[in-house]
Amino acid sequence: MQIGEKIKNYRKTAGLTQEQVADYLDVSTPAVNKWEKGNTYPDISLLPAIARLLKIDMNELFSFREELTEKEIGQFVNELSEVSLDSFIKAFEMGKNKIKEYPHCDSLIYSIATVLNAVLTLSDVDDEKKLECNNVIVEWLERTAESPNEKVRISSIFMLARNIYKWKNIKKQIFFWINSRYCDRCHNYENEGTSTPGRDRYCSVLFRGKTDADSYEYTKLSV
Repeated sequence: MQIGEKIKNYRKTAGLTQEQVADYLDVSTPAVNKWEKGNTYPDISLLPAIARLLKIDMNELFSFREELTEKEIGQFVNELSEVSLDSFIKAFEMGKNKIKEYPHCDSLIYSIATVLNAVLTLSDVDDEKKLECNNVIVEWLERTAESPNEKVRISSIFMLARNIYKWKNIKKQIFFWINSRYCDRCHNYENEGTSTPGRDRYCSVLFRGKTDADSYEYTKLSV
């Protein structure tokens, strides 16, 4: 998070207006507005006074923190969940950016991975993009599976196992529908190398990679 965003967030938390901050620091209100928008930065000599006014230390002002509190993680996860209802891709990018900001906060990374993993399957993004996003989520979970935090570590390992099982089945399903065609004889979908029992025969569909009727060869087998 940029210093301007920090000033804005903590100013609001303290219940201060931009005018009040400007008066305290003896600067103009437009100057404070530009800081918060990231257009300019406050003079270095003003930083201690800004930290005192906002009741935070200099490390906090400069984001020299590698961990978020449970409350902060909870607030972000709630926001992420709300965004995901409108757009998975937007939520995914939002999660990625937060992890870049706090790359060593295992609880945050695990929480983001959990939310996005739950939403991804039912999202309206195409299958290729789903697999791409899933690979990133797996990378996050692999990182947190080595966390010194036992709860996060065990939960991550469990999530990885579920994820692998889920996507293994989804990939099989995608492969089946891509390579399947409807069989007029047994009134069913058949995949290459499979056979479906009929009333008095097995109807074997041999897919040869074409889409017209010549792609199929039916063999009637007696039972």
